[in-house]
Amino acid sequence: MAIKLIIGLGNPGDQYVNTRHNIGFKFINALIKESCIDVSKKASFKSHVYRPQFHDQRVVAIKPQTFMNLSGEAVVAVMNFYNIGPSEICIMTDDLDVPFGKVRVRAKGGAGTHNGMKSVIQHVGTQEFIRVRLGIGPKPECMDSKDFVLQNFTASEQVALPAMLTTMARDFIQHMNEPVDIVMNRLNPNHYLL
Repeated sequence: MAIKLIIGLGNPGDQYVNTRHNIGFKFINALIKESCIDVSKKASFKSHVYRPQFHDQRVVAIKPQTFMNLSGEAVVAVMNFYNIGPSEICIMTDDLDVPFGKVRVRAKGGAGTHNGMKSVIQHVGTQEFIRVRLGIGPKPECMDSKDFVLQNFTASEQVALPAMLTTMARDFIQHMNEPVDIVMNRLNPNHYLL
């Protein structure tokens, strides 16, 4: 992978900070803490924009501020400004079909029922970009998907999140320049709650 832009999907606003849908934002926060240089937030392109450095590589990391369903607007604005192609982006998003503490790295694919991913695919014009699906499941069968993703993490999950996301971020940084199939083989088998 030759990633130049890392996008964490979520919703802006204090009421969404600890919701399951915002794990993409939380992942970006964990990445920023692992930067080799001090990183500040810049508000532009309908996003919070950061320029972290990992080893010798400087990248762009964003948290779109458009609300989830319009994420693609912010993503394509940043891509256009920095002249970054779809093969150079990586989307960090929640997935209720992946267990909490697991990740699923994919080289491409559809959006499923995820409206943020639908917006990104629509605006970028392709499904051919890397995505890291961060587990927030399982969803109780009796609960609507929308209600589940907008629910806060449980107290025990919130306790586990910081260390879990730090380890995930370090693993991602370590392998982010390797071929995507190697990254899949390294990250997908891990359970980050152990």
